Amino acid sequence: MSADPAVPAPLTGDEHAELLFLRAENALLRTERDILVKAAGWFAADAGVLDRHTEPEPR
Repeated sequence: MSADPAVPAPLTGDEHAELLFLRAENALLRTERDILVKAAGWFAADAGVLDRHTEPEPR
């Protein structure tokens, strides 16, 4: 642990690997969410709830 509490300790190899994995997983989940938002918009437009030319905004 570092002497200054404001400076975090460097990551271990396992922590760095986990961080890379979580960042990749986060990117995948965001992509999947964007696809599902578009699909929900298409289904809503098909059901007549939304205008077909209006895409829902991603969150």
